[in-house]
Amino acid sequence: MKIRKFPMFAVIVLLIGIFWLLSELGVLVVNVPWIPVVLIVIAIGWIFNRYQ
Repeated sequence: MKIRKFPMFAVIVLLIGIFWLLSELGVLVVNVPWIPVVLIVIAIGWIFNRYQ
């Protein structure tokens, strides 16, 4: 039986989409362009985990 990995990428995309929607609706007001920063941090984390 193959053990499935947790769909981390899907969860991250879902969370980014939710935060982005809340930001566009004015519910969540953020003046920092945090979406690219979050994506960069996640990508760096994946790279480090891949080579450990």
